Amino acid sequence: MLRPSADGEGVSDALCAQAAEHCASKALATLMSAIGRSDSFTPVALVAEPVSGRSFTGPWK
Repeated sequence: MLRPSADGEGVSDALCAQAAEHCASKALATLMSAIGRSDSFTPVALVAEPVSGRSFTGPWK
């Protein structure tokens, strides 16, 4: 999820064109931004090793 694909291609031009048929450019940009921001929390979670019931700030106290 956080590394390039093995074949070196990200999202194909055909898939982008198909998505553009269903959404406005601004909506697609907003979606990509939201996905990018949510993915930025994954490495933090991997480092912090969150445990249910424990405070998120626990590892840094």
